[in-house]
Amino acid sequence: MDKNKLIELAFIEWAANFKSGDKKTKNARNNFEELFQKWKDAEAVFDDVYESYLPKVIKTHQPLPSVARSVYKNLKSKLDKSEKEFIEEWNDSIEATATEVFFEFFPATPVDHDPEPKVYGSMSATEYKAQRRYADQFPTLNTDELVKRWRDQLEYNLDVEDTLQNVLGDKNETNS
Repeated sequence: MDKNKLIELAFIEWAANFKSGDKKTKNARNNFEELFQKWKDAEAVFDDVYESYLPKVIKTHQPLPSVARSVYKNLKSKLDKSEKEFIEEWNDSIEATATEVFFEFFPATPVDHDPEPKVYGSMSATEYKAQRRYADQFPTLNTDELVKRWRDQLEYNLDVEDTLQNVLGDKNETNS
């Protein structure tokens, strides 16, 4: 099946399931992650979904005006804002969450700018050489010297513990 068709079907399925799903604002992130993961699985990229689908996704998740008014009326006594402000904040919150999650799944700029084949794990030869040059700027750590210092410190600490045990009478006590 064509990638664009899979993207469209994933959105239609998500929107249909969302109508009977959990619409609470606290679950918005999970709702968006579910759809965006389906798009990732369909190998969608930023340009496939940003302009044509993100606004639809946001609109689908935002409450209907009648629902928003009803919720406002129920919470009116606890709020210090007008109905318009409440609804705008609610919609803005959903939009911000959708956008944030979207960019987590589909970064606006490509992460890998290096088209060369990866020959050193996940690095190309150019990336490896650049990393090597950076690493070579720092002095090489002499681990033999560190091990010697650690052993000297360990011996000192053991001597202190033995001495403390002798002073406190825990070690080498004689019962007379």
